[in-house]
Amino acid sequence: MGCLLSYKWIFGIIGYAIAGGKGFIWGFLLGWLFDSMYRRPTIHFTYRDNTSDDFSGYQKQERQWQPYVDVTLQEAYRTLGIPETATDDQVRQAYRELALRYHPDRVASQGEAAREQAEKRFREVTEARDIIFRARGL
Repeated sequence: MGCLLSYKWIFGIIGYAIAGGKGFIWGFLLGWLFDSMYRRPTIHFTYRDNTSDDFSGYQKQERQWQPYVDVTLQEAYRTLGIPETATDDQVRQAYRELALRYHPDRVASQGEAAREQAEKRFREVTEARDIIFRARGL
């Protein structure tokens, strides 16, 4: 709503006519409440010219929309060593293989440093599996 058409100014003027200065304040506040309750969302559109030269004189390249892919999801696939097109069974199989390889109990005899590193890698593999399963709704 424009400045003169908003409820806060209309109610403020009516309140001033009825009760003076205090009426204006109460009317203004009541109108502000109405404005906040019944305001339509404002949508702003901008136009960006991608074909003009930038400050260095080079021609800007036109941006193309890419589908949104979560970076952590890509990292999860990379951690398990499988492509994003892998089936659910392939994800489970890759997790099993890596979980057996990096399970902390398997490297317990190699020392504390190897065990801590195996625990860290095991947590990464488990988190990657959880991220993929959440993304797939499993």
